[in-house]
Amino acid sequence: MGRLTAVLYLFIGLSLYVKASPLVARHGEFTLHEKRQDHPEWKLSRRLESHVNIPLRIGLKQRNLHLIPEYLMSVSDPASPAYGQHWSQEKVVEIFAPSSLANETVHAWLMDAGFEPSRLRVSHNKAWIDVHGATTVEVERLLNTEYHVYEHDNGEEHIACHEYSLPAGIAGHIEMVTPTVQPGVKLATPAPLRPRSSSLLDHRAQLSTALQARATSSPASLEGCDTTIVPSCLKTLYNMTYTPNATDRNTFGIVSYYSNTYLQSDLDTFFGNFSPSLVGKSPELVSINGGSIALDPASDVGEDGWILQYAMTLVQSQPVQFLQVGNQQIATSFNEWLDAVDGSYCTSDGGDDFSFDPQLPNPFPGGFNDHSCGTATPPNVVSNSQAIHEISYSKFYRERQCNEFAKLGLMGVTILYSGGNTGVGGAQSGYCLDDNGSMNLNGTHYNPAWPASCPWVTVVGGTQVKANGTGTPSDPLPEEVWNQDMTLGFFQSSGGGFSNQYPQPAYQKSAVNKYLKASVSKAELKNFNSKGRAYPDISAIANNFYSLENGSVISNSGTSGAVPTVASIITLVNDARISAGKKPVGFINPTIYPDAFASAFNDITTGTSQGCKGCEYSDISHTCWDPATGVGTPNLGKLIEKWLALP
Repeated sequence: MGRLTAVLYLFIGLSLYVKASPLVARHGEFTLHEKRQDHPEWKLSRRLESHVNIPLRIGLKQRNLHLIPEYLMSVSDPASPAYGQHWSQEKVVEIFAPSSLANETVHAWLMDAGFEPSRLRVSHNKAWIDVHGATTVEVERLLNTEYHVYEHDNGEEHIACHEYSLPAGIAGHIEMVTPTVQPGVKLATPAPLRPRSSSLLDHRAQLSTALQARATSSPASLEGCDTTIVPSCLKTLYNMTYTPNATDRNTFGIVSYYSNTYLQSDLDTFFGNFSPSLVGKSPELVSINGGSIALDPASDVGEDGWILQYAMTLVQSQPVQFLQVGNQQIATSFNEWLDAVDGSYCTSDGGDDFSFDPQLPNPFPGGFNDHSCGTATPPNVVSNSQAIHEISYSKFYRERQCNEFAKLGLMGVTILYSGGNTGVGGAQSGYCLDDNGSMNLNGTHYNPAWPASCPWVTVVGGTQVKANGTGTPSDPLPEEVWNQDMTLGFFQSSGGGFSNQYPQPAYQKSAVNKYLKASVSKAELKNFNSKGRAYPDISAIANNFYSLENGSVISNSGTSGAVPTVASIITLVNDARISAGKKPVGFINPTIYPDAFASAFNDITTGTSQGCKGCEYSDISHTCWDPATGVGTPNLGKLIEKWLALP
């Protein structure tokens, strides 16, 4: 009996010992937290070496995120008594900071796992915990996962895991862990500058006689705008006669994600033709994570040259900030400029010591060893001419980014993104989704873009001038949906669609429902989520921009040109309001959808938004909003009048 008792006590002791195990019994069994989406362009290469340091960051679940729609609408809806009363950054941090319980619980879990307190660092807004010097083997044990190196078709390497898990008692306190299933640390040496394109060498910057006349003419005629867009076309189409007066109090920023960006000589040649007072003027460089103008005469210029030529001309005398993100050593993302303009979003401490980050500082050979965190003031208007597929990121990654867009809206920032260039076929690919949710050449489910599907950004679609369009009383609607046949069933076209992840926000339900009832058949409804966030919100010309690139005249097309045009118009609206002693307009979507603003937009009623082997939104003639051009294209004069009438 005594022996049995001793054995029983031993069993009980062992049981208690097991229950005290820090990673299982104390914090609960592991539960799946996130799983990686499969991307055809990324191939599994190898297991990540066990000794490699992983820049581990743990994002704590913030408070009050479920109230974001209510908070944002209160300062953005003209019907709200608090319209225009934007929040300070300090108030944003205070309202959304994670609870002290979350911080304490996750700290206890990490220390139980063997991470000493000296290795843990909390961000100044208490939303992130950085773990210093975590090795692959430590993180794999902590997250019950395996890390691999994935190689992209272009040769770049990133680290990621297929999925990861968290203890049941911890998961409720954590929003996301990086780098895990998201785009992670880039393992690559700087890419060489691209060679100069020989196809452009024979087309020097000589204006034709017709273009010379249009370059100096005042906005009045659309002659020739159906084949070549120059600044006077946009000024005529969008009633852009306003001259800014509050340039010392207004701000306008354009985000660039590429180091091969623009040549000053191209800007000066363009300005000499279309805005002579700007010759010699440059955008104001805001360097983010080492961002620089990394060009030499032998390199190709990216689309930023074209974007700057038009944006600086359209807001002439208003300085334009150039938020240059990253350099050739790092894989940039939308998060990098968000880190820079909002320190509370940054992924590590707000000081100078940014020890480890999913990309910055990069601990791998050749990595960029710095991080811009809260180093820039957010401009009143931010133009982003990029888009990616909604399925590219995990749910947690998208939600965190989308919430940050909303927070900037609360602070009075207007954020604009492209709706993409391949109609219903995602951001750029032209592929739809199959029944399994993967991009496929034969897919028939429309492929929404990101961040276009986030309800808290303003998404820009594309138009073009009709053949021989004049804009005269006999032809009052000279624009149609931008749509170019690329052969073999593929098109470049105004990006539009419905999110598969985000529900339709209240501010657009009435307008979207009118379109669905009037223009969509039951057969078409099976191709998209009709209850999802719909986009674009607004549109502008996206076709045949005359521009300079490496000293050569070229024609550029895409919503990359439409976004800065709309951003320029909102910047001029802000100037008028600031001059009148009012605040910038901030998040504009709740204002532009109601009928009260309908007369300030040119309703686009012809054309189609194609993609995915002919899948399209074709009937846009019945309602003001449609998923090809949104509420239409802007009339600056009328927008100023209406926004000046608001508080």
